[in-house]
Amino acid sequence: MNTGTQKPLNFGKILDQTFRILKNYFKPLFMISLLIMTPIYLLQILTLLISGRDFIMSADPSQNFLSQLTANTESFAITTITEDIGVIISGLLTVIATPIIVGATIYAVKFAREGKKVATRDMIKMALPRYWPMFGTTLLLGIIIFLIIFSTIFLAIFIGAAASFAVHPIVGILLGFLLVAGIFIGAGLLLTRWSLSIAAVLFERVAPGFTKSWHLTKRQTWKFFGLFIILYIIMYTISSILQVPLILLGNSILSNLLINFITMVANIIVYAGYAVMYFDAHLRYEAGDIKEMLDSYDSLEQS
Repeated sequence: MNTGTQKPLNFGKILDQTFRILKNYFKPLFMISLLIMTPIYLLQILTLLISGRDFIMSADPSQNFLSQLTANTESFAITTITEDIGVIISGLLTVIATPIIVGATIYAVKFAREGKKVATRDMIKMALPRYWPMFGTTLLLGIIIFLIIFSTIFLAIFIGAAASFAVHPIVGILLGFLLVAGIFIGAGLLLTRWSLSIAAVLFERVAPGFTKSWHLTKRQTWKFFGLFIILYIIMYTISSILQVPLILLGNSILSNLLINFITMVANIIVYAGYAVMYFDAHLRYEAGDIKEMLDSYDSLEQS
């Protein structure tokens, strides 16, 4: 798997390498996420059991297929206080667990690119010493993303409403749409410049790593922005397609467990692509430094 890993990759080759790594090293990548997320999944199962959820929702013989499907769909919207508390706790624990999953996955991709054996526990152990800096960076990025989303919604509503009253409702809707699109692209490019900060924290021993990420993504922003969009589209497409049949199971323990596994696999795709992007950016950055050193040396020789 180490063929071509010392060469900068273009848009298509990054995707190609990502999916080749996923194909050849899916088991250890899956086990990294599973090993860390298992306690959280067990907590969710326990919460559902306490709430009285069935392992598999039984069909009502008096209902036809369409009525049963509608009832199963509606069951996802009906939750108990215990389930709501369980969802909140599980969500917080997932936020806590995510940095170590990402860190271990990045190490796994590094080993895969170098053709080395990927051992699940070793990858986790290697990422653990940098957990808190990664967690802090993840939390900071999350806050920034939340503020951007909140500000975008507020501005779109405010400007759209003002334009609707002052000019015409259609003008207000159009302005709101253009504003959201503009902020999405601008914020997306900005976040792309900071996106490699978690990987930088892991390998470069910096925190929060925004400055290092800014240098790594120089002249690569649009490419990485496009890659993130493609990866997230793939992630959400896979999740949506695979989760649709689970409606037949209703809001049961089995359906929740399968949804968790599907989400976990979809996330692995993004994490692996993210790691490949980081190593490509790092390789280009080092090559740029070497080129600058050679240019400086040539200038000194000529003088």
